Amino acid sequence: MQGYLPSVVLTGAAALLEVLGVCPESVASEAELPELALRSADVPIRGAQVLRFLSLAADVTRCRNFGLRLAEYQGLAVLGPILVMMQGTPTIGEAMETLAEFYVLHTSMSCVRAVRDEQGMVLTYDLENAAGPGEIQAVELGLANGMQYLRSICGTAWHPAVVQFRHAAPADCTLHRRMFGRSLNFDQDRNAIVLDRDTVMRPVTQHRRNAHRVLEAHLRRERAQVEALWVVRTQTIIRALLPFTDTSLNAIAHALATSPRSLQRRLFEAGTTFDELREQVRGDLAVKYVQQSNKRLAEISAMLGYSQQSAFSRAFKRLRGVTPRQLRAMRHETGPGRSAKSR
Repeated sequence: MQGYLPSVVLTGAAALLEVLGVCPESVASEAELPELALRSADVPIRGAQVLRFLSLAADVTRCRNFGLRLAEYQGLAVLGPILVMMQGTPTIGEAMETLAEFYVLHTSMSCVRAVRDEQGMVLTYDLENAAGPGEIQAVELGLANGMQYLRSICGTAWHPAVVQFRHAAPADCTLHRRMFGRSLNFDQDRNAIVLDRDTVMRPVTQHRRNAHRVLEAHLRRERAQVEALWVVRTQTIIRALLPFTDTSLNAIAHALATSPRSLQRRLFEAGTTFDELREQVRGDLAVKYVQQSNKRLAEISAMLGYSQQSAFSRAFKRLRGVTPRQLRAMRHETGPGRSAKSR
């Protein structure tokens, strides 16, 4: 979240605000966002500004589903050359793997991971080191954009096997079920779209192998230049595995197809350590679960690998200045229109 990202991520926001009867420039100003960012796709902006803008937009329009509605205004073009790369792959599964590999070039604010299993594929989506107002809108926008791509291939009647959100359910899930289908679950361990095997193997109809090869070479050169890429990849793997399995140095190095020593060296060159990254991710997930879900604190503590709930509370207070119980109480005091209140 420390770097910049292109304002293409807010494509359609001005038009949606105008439809909802709100002046886009006033929301941008309050979010400390350059007004030009709402009219141009290449203005550099910070992730924190994006989250603040989405939170304010949802509040002033009294639209809990602002992120979902924004996806309908964005379209697939926001992915730029990555979309052309995806269209050049033979199957949906390979398209999703291409999206996951190169998504960091679209935005450093969030990460995508595509993992195959016996049933098909799990496509997870997370914001990096971000929690609080605006994140729920951003997560729902990200998964909704994923659904738009999948339906462009599979047809509008297609539904995924399951869609999961880490945050609590809104009071009205009508639009969510229209967007994601009936197999929709909240208060989960991840933000994910689960694809069955038939969907993963379905051909991509707009297959363009030549365009794929040209763009792949170009994007690989760009990807090699992304600062601290090993940091991003390591955080992504830890974030995906932490609630479910071993996240030791050896396990993460194995998942990244490298040795523990090589991973430590690359992280050192990027100015950090494995232990620091793991604690950052664990602290970030702790805030997300406490703020956004209805899971019991004891359950969150166990999921994040703490031996006792008291150890979890102490670590949380050391990092955040308040206990998990205090932060959850603050969530319930959030004003009207906030996503934490809309449960």
